[in-house]
Amino acid sequence: MDLLSEVADRIRGGHAFTCRTSESGPWRQTFPIRTGIGFHVIERGTISLTVNDGPSLKAVAGDVIFAPTGSAHSLQGEDIAFLSGCYHLADTQVHAALRQLPPVSVVAGSVPRLAELCALLGDDLIERPGAEATRASLVGLIVVQVLRHVELVGAWPVSDPAVAAAVRSVHRDPDVPWTVELLSSRAGLSRTAFTRRFTALVGSPPMAYVRNVRLSAAARILRETNAPLASVARQSGYSNEFSLATAFRQAYGIAPGRYRTGFHNKAHQREVTHTATATGSRGSA
Repeated sequence: MDLLSEVADRIRGGHAFTCRTSESGPWRQTFPIRTGIGFHVIERGTISLTVNDGPSLKAVAGDVIFAPTGSAHSLQGEDIAFLSGCYHLADTQVHAALRQLPPVSVVAGSVPRLAELCALLGDDLIERPGAEATRASLVGLIVVQVLRHVELVGAWPVSDPAVAAAVRSVHRDPDVPWTVELLSSRAGLSRTAFTRRFTALVGSPPMAYVRNVRLSAAARILRETNAPLASVARQSGYSNEFSLATAFRQAYGIAPGRYRTGFHNKAHQREVTHTATATGSRGSA
């Protein structure tokens, strides 16, 4: 699995949210920190974006304001309209690659196919059968398209070929007993040079990154399968379920079994709520 597919797979474990904002006069709103990845698609007007107390950025109709880690930000403008989409992640650990991107940025509306996807999302905000499912898919597609653009323009954090080779290896085979020596050999660098370059580009030491990838893989397997914990441990690179449980509890604050149960319960509750809402809508028609 390549890095972008790994990020996209993590997103699919979350819950999508969409809305439209339209204001005819002066307007300002602060969006708080969220555990997720989100965007705003500007439909009308010019919007000023600020993050903390930094300089403001301008976004015009067709642009996308992208928040890859759910960072807090403020928007303001006059006579504006925009769509917002967000994935509230079930996996509370933000992917390490996303942490290397700007907390909030403006992506030009000229990104191929992005305008079409945003138009489809806007149309789908009108209530219609299957809207909840299609909205979630459209939010995911827009996020992936933006991330592809980020990678193509060179902002992706592993653009260095040597470091990228090591990162791909970890994501492809998290169950391999990785060491710094083995990763540096994959990168074709000395251990010292590899560690220095990897840490500078990715933002964490090699083995810390390996741990995050393994935990992400374990969380995905727990969400998507009923595999025994011993099997989850082997597939994600841990020697046994006890070592997995220790690392997982330290990162997520919850045991793997309880994480799986809690996620499945939430998914079931969303399904029940959606079914009840659909049934109610049909009954009132």
